[in-house]
Amino acid sequence: MGCCEVDAFSVVLMYVNLGLEHIMTGYDHLLFLLALILISKQFADVLKIVTAFTVAHSITLFLASMEWIPVYPKWAEAGIALTICYVAAENLFVKTLKWRWTLTFCFGLIHGLGFALSISEIGFDKTYLVTSLLSFNAGIELGQLAVVGIALPLLAKLRSNERTYAAFFRVASGCIFLIGAYWFVQRVV
Repeated sequence: MGCCEVDAFSVVLMYVNLGLEHIMTGYDHLLFLLALILISKQFADVLKIVTAFTVAHSITLFLASMEWIPVYPKWAEAGIALTICYVAAENLFVKTLKWRWTLTFCFGLIHGLGFALSISEIGFDKTYLVTSLLSFNAGIELGQLAVVGIALPLLAKLRSNERTYAAFFRVASGCIFLIGAYWFVQRVV
């Protein structure tokens, strides 16, 4: 192996780290994730929601990264902001989780375009194209799991006082909506 060649293990570590970094600094994705799980009372609901998001964004991340579907950065980023607004509004007005996983799947497709934009800026190791993509996605998933793993116990603790949680839930959902709306305007203009 020459001085500038990398091995598959190094590529995996690098792209897992880049995926982790992207999700931990991707405040729009984190806010979307928080909005999704705020309403969830059971772990099974969270699992369905997070799985739907993962499957969907993995599909569009792969398709867009392989240039099999086009990505329009301005519209992808604006779409991500709208998904945040919608979920926050749904939290305030819809009191059931029955279809949340389906909605999350649809919106996850949009978020996958955002992830594809991010990895296209970073670039791929052409020798390990699929490995790079899978590793980046694995890093995103590890980051999401960490966020959910931290958020769920905190939300459960808050939920122990129903009155306090109801107020927190309304204020948090309202704030999330406003932030999403601000990002939408910022990204469209």
